[in-house]
Amino acid sequence: MCLAPIILLASFSNAQAQEDKNLQLKLGDAVSVYSEKAYRKDGGVFEAVGNVVILSGKETLYGERASLNMGTGHVLMEGNVRFISQDITIYGSRIEFNSATGELSMNNARIITGQFNIVAEALVKKGQDLYLAEKAEFTTCKDCTESWSIYGEEIEIELKQYVKITHALTKVKGIHILYLPFIALPIKTKRESGLLFPTISTRPQEGVALQQPFYWAIDDSKDLTFTPSFWGNRGVGADLEYRQVFAQENWLEYNHRLLEDKIYLPGKTDRDVSERSYFRHFYEFEAHQQWTNNLSSHIIATGTKDLDFFRDFPNYTDDYLLESSTGANAFLENRFMNANIGVEAQYRRNLFVSDPTMFDKSYVQTLPSVYFNIMPQNLFHSDKLFLQNISVGLDSDYTVFSQRDEQESEFLRNAARFSATPYLHWHFFNYGPVSMSSKYSQSFQEYDFKDDDEKYFQKTAGFLKTELSFTMDKIFGLAYEEKLSVKELEKDELKKVFPEKKEKVSPDLVGAIPDFEESLTEDSVLVVKNSFRHSQEFKFIHHLITNSKEQGNQRFLNQIQAPEGWFDYEDAILEDQAELGSNLTRTIIPRKNTLEFQWNNLLIRKSPKSANYFQDQRYLRDNFTYSRVGFFNLSQGFLLDDEEEKTTFNDRLTRLFVHTGYTAPLWRLDFKEYYFHQSSDQITNLSFQRRFGIFNLLGAYSANTLPGSDLRTLKLGGQVRPVDTLGFSALRETDLDASENIRTIYQADFMPNNNCWIFNLNYRKTVVDERYSVNFVFNLGNREFETYRSDFFSFNRLQ
Repeated sequence: MCLAPIILLASFSNAQAQEDKNLQLKLGDAVSVYSEKAYRKDGGVFEAVGNVVILSGKETLYGERASLNMGTGHVLMEGNVRFISQDITIYGSRIEFNSATGELSMNNARIITGQFNIVAEALVKKGQDLYLAEKAEFTTCKDCTESWSIYGEEIEIELKQYVKITHALTKVKGIHILYLPFIALPIKTKRESGLLFPTISTRPQEGVALQQPFYWAIDDSKDLTFTPSFWGNRGVGADLEYRQVFAQENWLEYNHRLLEDKIYLPGKTDRDVSERSYFRHFYEFEAHQQWTNNLSSHIIATGTKDLDFFRDFPNYTDDYLLESSTGANAFLENRFMNANIGVEAQYRRNLFVSDPTMFDKSYVQTLPSVYFNIMPQNLFHSDKLFLQNISVGLDSDYTVFSQRDEQESEFLRNAARFSATPYLHWHFFNYGPVSMSSKYSQSFQEYDFKDDDEKYFQKTAGFLKTELSFTMDKIFGLAYEEKLSVKELEKDELKKVFPEKKEKVSPDLVGAIPDFEESLTEDSVLVVKNSFRHSQEFKFIHHLITNSKEQGNQRFLNQIQAPEGWFDYEDAILEDQAELGSNLTRTIIPRKNTLEFQWNNLLIRKSPKSANYFQDQRYLRDNFTYSRVGFFNLSQGFLLDDEEEKTTFNDRLTRLFVHTGYTAPLWRLDFKEYYFHQSSDQITNLSFQRRFGIFNLLGAYSANTLPGSDLRTLKLGGQVRPVDTLGFSALRETDLDASENIRTIYQADFMPNNNCWIFNLNYRKTVVDERYSVNFVFNLGNREFETYRSDFFSFNRLQ
């Protein structure tokens, strides 16, 4: 009865002795010293020799020989020294460490973290996460400080914060390429002030341009980037960016470029240096305010001193140029439960003028537009046939159009328009796959002209749209995933998972190693099965204008017979919208007594997701992904009115619309076609992209033969990546009618496997610009660098 406790105690004592056999010194719970041998000296000095390990809290020191002063806590360690903490590992030849204060100094040190490496002649730990390195090199390379690095006489490292380098010298493959007196590199998620990497570019006849941005993190909600710029022969300037966040969904952003241009003068087209300089600038301001859950406002404004700024600096302005004018747009909107009301205004400057410094006073401004809309309101709902649901709604606005200090002799351009469109939606029935509904709307517009004797004009139109549809679906397969033993797979399926390898047997071999005993291994394969859903929808839609009337100002009535006289498409007489106006209105079905047939097809793939048992409420409810594989849509209209008795069947056909596409892992196809039977005009868009191993091809054809829009373009591109580290890209877009180049881009990328840097060589030529650029993209922990390799086969990268 007494033997068991004795055996248990003896076992525990042996294990404890085995664990602590190299423990030479223990100072409470703070410091433990392990070594092969240890000596005590006078003055409270303790020396350890051979595989020394010192544990001090969460920090560990390794070395061959150590000396510890138990009074002061000073430690001197030599021989293949390592210092390891929670976030950093440091190698060196000699280290001095104080276990009481945490101070540390090391000679010939190398710092290794998950984000960066630093090699230093001397290193001192100044605080908990603060280190100071002297005569050191910084790099983000994981295995190669010689690929690229920044040498500094002094480097201050604050873990999870930033690296500050004094007298920084950037080196690539050991070659010095750039000196900066000071640079700060973020190694943290929190923003910090400092110099950012400069940008270097060159343009023909303009010389080399250099921009050096300085980033100022004002506080957690505001920052500013100031970029002094040297534009070669053009002169000097600066970029300014200011951003501020007030609260969630409440922010503003301001961008401004200024320069004293020594080349540009209004009307001058060459790039020779001018006799005098010309001050130029471009600005962009955008702000959004979410005042309450229902009340919001937004404003965006752009402006420039001369319109040629868009030609000379497209890389800066293209992101802000959203239409053929520049200026200000703003809106304020309040949403209610069943309605919304708002006001919007715009003041724009036309870009298509001969004088780049002139403001087009004939450009029509919207000052302002007030709108009020009522969401569909249910009036009646039941299960009865033809009375399943009845709802009503309203769209309305009041808009003021005006010109700036100019009267036109041809068109009326200063007017106030009130527009209201009440509508009624009647859903008749759903009977299995068949459904039927109808929508009636009555549009009303009234105009008040400021500058004409006959100030009044009014037009109304009633429109009825009735739809009968038939829908059917078919599902193929079952989406699931399961693990199967290789023994359960058919031979054909097994070959797909484990392709057969044809090995040449050398005649010099004495024998072959026998196959491993199958009973000792049990390979399993994860089998994923997808299902597909094909949905077809047949629709017959009747379009009918029930009434139409115009009265009042005869001059304005004549004016709106052509698109040039509209303020917008709402001014068009309803039955003329499909025959006049832009490509948008000309591609719709004519509204006057027309029958439209639609055949819509959709193929959807349903794929199982991998189970994640650690994510709450996901596995049972969100365990599939859905993606559109292909689609085919067809629409054809047929005029029912017989205004001319001699019209044939083909004359009654309106536009034909076909849109189809297919997406697969290695290729993509999209085709869209509008064909107008009466005039034989067409709008065609065809694009494809195909991947062949190391090759990627792109093609796009666009044609528009409608009057006033005659244009045919062809875009061809190719990418090749012969090895993982090298890629070439080419893209050319051509105007086929004019036989002119629209845009040509050639690009080469060198992407070393060291994950340190990327070298990019780019040539870009457009109608108005030609540019060469040489770029080094360094790995500073940003997401853009991480995705550069994986997104190589993407033509969106070519800019």
